[in-house]
Amino acid sequence: MTDYLVDNSVWARLATGDPAITDRLRRIERAPADLFVTCPPQVLEFCHSARTPEDHAHYREQISLGFPLERAPDESLVLDIQSALWNAGMVRAAGSVDILIAGYAIVNDVTVLAADHDFGYIARVTDLQFEYVAPTV
Repeated sequence: MTDYLVDNSVWARLATGDPAITDRLRRIERAPADLFVTCPPQVLEFCHSARTPEDHAHYREQISLGFPLERAPDESLVLDIQSALWNAGMVRAAGSVDILIAGYAIVNDVTVLAADHDFGYIARVTDLQFEYVAPTV
């Protein structure tokens, strides 16, 4: 069983019809033991791309289909992640929201699914479980 916290990089590629992204999400959806999960910073990032109030309401409805994670990371964990990136010379490799999402993933033992490399950098300096889906479009 794997719980997947899906990054906005995947959702954005899904909206373009990317076949690799579509295939990976469908395989997760069909796997009886796998779940899509959410956390507040991921929901905020997803809904931030809305252009109208109607878009925002639709995005909130869509993202609410995932199961909300129960535990939030404490401040020291997310600051330690940022420090680890700095100490490894990856000063701007991941933004604040991605670091928060990674913190949620770590404390809830879930896998981040992403179509960019930000979480890969975080995984290099932490015990983050991360899966990269290479976009095809």
